[in-house]
Amino acid sequence: MNHQQIEQALDEYLGAVLSTRRTAEEPARGLAALTHRQQQFALHWTDVICKSNSEMAYQFVSHVPQALAAMGLEGTRRWLLRAMDIYDREGLYPGSAAFQGIQAFAREYRLSHIAVTLGEVQAVLERFICGLAGRNLKIAPGERPYTDTETLYLPALINRFDTRERNYRLYKATAALLWAQTRFGTFRRAAPDSPHLVEQIARFDDHGRALKLFNLLETVRLTACISRELPGLFREMQTLDPGAPSRDATWRRFIARLQDESAGVADTLEATAALYPLQMPWPAAYLYQGQLDPGAARRTIDARQGADQSQLHCLLSEILAGKAAQQDQADAPADYSRFHLRADSAQTDGDIELQLDGEAISVPPDAAGLLSSLLQDLQQLPDDWLTPAGDGPYRPATEAAGDAENAGRTSADREHAVLYDEWDFRRRSYRKNWCALRELPAHPAYDDFAGQTLEKYRPLVSEIRRHFEALRDQDKLLKAQPGGDDIDLDALVAAHADARTGVEMTERLFTRKYKAERDLAVVFMVDVSGSTKGWINQAERESLVLLCEALEILRDQYAIYGFSGMTRNRCEIYAVKAFDQVYDREVRARISGLRPQDYTRMGAVIRHLSALLGRVEARTRILITLSDGKPDDYDGYRGDYGIEDTRQALLEARHAGIHPFCITIDTEAGDYLPHMYGHASYVVVDEVRKLPLKVADIYRRLTT
Repeated sequence: MNHQQIEQALDEYLGAVLSTRRTAEEPARGLAALTHRQQQFALHWTDVICKSNSEMAYQFVSHVPQALAAMGLEGTRRWLLRAMDIYDREGLYPGSAAFQGIQAFAREYRLSHIAVTLGEVQAVLERFICGLAGRNLKIAPGERPYTDTETLYLPALINRFDTRERNYRLYKATAALLWAQTRFGTFRRAAPDSPHLVEQIARFDDHGRALKLFNLLETVRLTACISRELPGLFREMQTLDPGAPSRDATWRRFIARLQDESAGVADTLEATAALYPLQMPWPAAYLYQGQLDPGAARRTIDARQGADQSQLHCLLSEILAGKAAQQDQADAPADYSRFHLRADSAQTDGDIELQLDGEAISVPPDAAGLLSSLLQDLQQLPDDWLTPAGDGPYRPATEAAGDAENAGRTSADREHAVLYDEWDFRRRSYRKNWCALRELPAHPAYDDFAGQTLEKYRPLVSEIRRHFEALRDQDKLLKAQPGGDDIDLDALVAAHADARTGVEMTERLFTRKYKAERDLAVVFMVDVSGSTKGWINQAERESLVLLCEALEILRDQYAIYGFSGMTRNRCEIYAVKAFDQVYDREVRARISGLRPQDYTRMGAVIRHLSALLGRVEARTRILITLSDGKPDDYDGYRGDYGIEDTRQALLEARHAGIHPFCITIDTEAGDYLPHMYGHASYVVVDEVRKLPLKVADIYRRLTT
């Protein structure tokens, strides 16, 4: 394409896709002055961005000449990808503003050789924060560092220091201080009706000045808490900013008080009130000091406490019902005063004990996390909170989230889902936290479907059991052993040749059999999208029944999850059998209850189940997909986009040591499965009725 053709293409393209309120003349004139390579670059990315939003494409075209002049091709590519990430997360206006902020980004880009981005360190920081005591917290990018007590928001890039190592340490120190706000009670109240930090700060004439002063003093207290609990981390923080104390005696007195082990947030508020009227210079803020957003924390805590209180009521009901059953006291009246909650420390969420009639009682691990979460928000629980709310079993958070799904979705619902990136092959980058996935229980159907299936395939079941029992009892032959049951002829011939040439003969001339121990963990990912309605769904369920019968013989570790959903905000998996569950009547009923749902968004599901597999101790990990077609969803997750995201998720799984395999009945799968799974990692069953006959045999061949 020559220069004139490029100009003509620009005129035609921009006139077709850009807003009718503007003309394409000005952007086209700017692009016409670029080199041939730069024009091709601009055309390609204009086409890619326009698929998301034409206004964003216009902003890109308007500013790309300036960006190319300032940063070249690679810097401009990073600039446009960050703007599109902001558009994905926050919408059109913030995304457009990111396109306009060329100078600020160019400064960052010039320092990119020493800068550290959140994308590079997010996984490490999440593991680091998870390893600390307290509530599990997520990490997400934000314009400023702060926390709402569920998520730590950190800047997308840090280039404060002249080395990458020190910039990473600053990320780590900032995340640690935000974690400390949730751990050591910055937002904790004495009771649900006690004043929140928002009301405490509102008492001052200048709210902004008071909040800034409180944040500085609270950072002093929290840093002292970190120094006592995590001295190694504290020393790292000191290398970034030693935090020189003020020379003023009044400041030194309050700082010493806040550094005392017994200091709490009430002491910080007291120091804020005392120092607020003074017009002297304040000590310099710590480099790793984030900002405070009491309003965001208050909204999150209020929303969480409602859900936590409901779950606590269900937990207490279950405990009382279990106690009554042990004592054969059916329908005994509930005496709520019998409960007492004790924590070793009101300052942190130390050892927590739930007592019934003065005796400590054990609670499920997720319930222990619930109690810990409550006591991070409240110094003590009100008496009426230790009141069961009627009959009904304790329900985990995932089930409650499922109810929210059925009732309608809000942004708060998305907060309680597991968020996963999604690969956009057009941009050649991830859309951050794009998909919201929830794990829901599979609804059981007690209709003896498993028994009917076993009766239907009785001859096949007998054959499967015979093959798998032989597989379980199969011995492995070890050759070239120093002793054994038989002579290894190959080793004997080699030893004889050595002896003829003057080399000393080896003593490893025998073969020996030993029992091969299977060390496998397998997840079956079962498509229950709407396209499986009818014969396909029945064949899938029959296949699972036959598989479970075989796997119970082998005693392999296995789990079964159905998957479906609609749009990126409602990716769902249905727990049929977890690794730690036995194959019993309940699991058989869940298999029977699997019914066709909505669409087939596969990438987020693969990433979630790969993470689940990664936590299982096994030498070999396999992810087997049982599906009837290619990835598809209501919001454009189809064609090349869905295939490429699924392929990227499978590559991530392989990188984690997981072996993916696909069993499909789609006769056109040869057009896309080799690209997604690889030529040797899928099989097509050409007739639905053959699926139950083939799946067990495929598994046998796959795992031997």
